[in-house]
Amino acid sequence: MFKKLSIACAVLLAAVTARAEDMYYSDAVLAQIDDQVITSYEVKQHAEKHEAALRQQFKGQELVDKIVALRKQVLDTLIERELIYMEFKNMKATVPPFLIQERLDDLIMSTSGGDIREFENTLNIREKMTMSELKDKISKDIAIELLKQNRVTKGILIADSDIDDYYKHNATDFIRPRSFRYSVIQIKKNGGRYADKIKEVCDTIAKKLADGEPFDELAKKYSEGANAENGGDQGWMVRVNEQLLEVINKMEPGQTWPKPIDLGYNIYFLHINEIDGGGIPELTPELRKTIKEKLSKLEEKKKYDAFIKELSMKYPVKRMNGLKY
Repeated sequence: MFKKLSIACAVLLAAVTARAEDMYYSDAVLAQIDDQVITSYEVKQHAEKHEAALRQQFKGQELVDKIVALRKQVLDTLIERELIYMEFKNMKATVPPFLIQERLDDLIMSTSGGDIREFENTLNIREKMTMSELKDKISKDIAIELLKQNRVTKGILIADSDIDDYYKHNATDFIRPRSFRYSVIQIKKNGGRYADKIKEVCDTIAKKLADGEPFDELAKKYSEGANAENGGDQGWMVRVNEQLLEVINKMEPGQTWPKPIDLGYNIYFLHINEIDGGGIPELTPELRKTIKEKLSKLEEKKKYDAFIKELSMKYPVKRMNGLKY
């Protein structure tokens, strides 16, 4: 079944029994960068939380495909981390001790309330790790963060003209659908508290609305639907029942439909709070911020990919099938 999989994926998958849920890992070496190796056990450690989520969503071959893709992504990420750390070491750079201690103190506080002895016991029992090993790990994490910041995120500047150009050429990406915020008074036709007097109650509500009583107060008093305690406010809706939509299209914000609307199992009184016509939004400060963040991420990815390509040529990676990249 797996003959078409690459050797890399086959080792990543390790073994699959008749049921996808029975996957397990060997401790095979998946990649080597200089004298540093990455094993399938490390891939397992980094992927297991995401794999658990996948097993809740998928089954059978689809689950297998998703997990194979996830493990490959995790392996690539671990390889990239080793490349960055190797460059950090070859630069003879060091991590300031105070940064390591700050990170460690935060970890101790968040996991054991600042109790160092309890933290060390938990670390030894659950993680099979000494405090010295943890500090080394923290130091490595910080080293990778510092070099990525220096070579990737540092110096990214997005000009206002860049934002203007992006909006000009991609304005349709920001199209918003027409949406509505409305409130309802819902009367159940079957099994509700007005079962024997539906018409009477509806007539009463209609009269009170005609007399100008606030819709939200009547909803709190009479409605059997969701959010009755909030005046029947249903929040913003994009998809609306066709029969309701037909009525909404005849209304303006702030207007209450004077008659009850029979939708089968329920009868509704309808009040329109707001209507957003949708379409292409103006280039507001909020949208400018969104576009700037998007352009920054695109530029960051571009710089990151170029950085990893440079490092992979400087420090060739051997995968388990002998291929390099």
